Amino acid sequence: MNIQTNYQNFKSSPWTEQFIEKRVSRLSRFLGESASVQVQVKFENQKYFSSLAIHNSRHDFSFTAEAENFYECFSLVLDKASRALVEEKRKLKDRINKKYFSIDNESRP
Repeated sequence: MNIQTNYQNFKSSPWTEQFIEKRVSRLSRFLGESASVQVQVKFENQKYFSSLAIHNSRHDFSFTAEAENFYECFSLVLDKASRALVEEKRKLKDRINKKYFSIDNESRP
């Protein structure tokens, strides 16, 4: 998984880079090896804005959040992303199971 991070009006430190990379890497269980993630962090008008763009082989996702604290803002955007990716994974599993298993109650043991 490829992670790109961009900052606007925000000074990055090695700790914030490590924080972002560690948190985004948790999404790898939902994404393939070829997925790319673009993180945008912006500080404007005493608020932090985070956006996350995920380019996967099947779908492209985009999430945004804003808060007064950088860590809260980034956690909000990651929560949105993980919820959407869990739902996408569930839908995919349901399609696969529906294709190979009958929905009839009579055919189940």
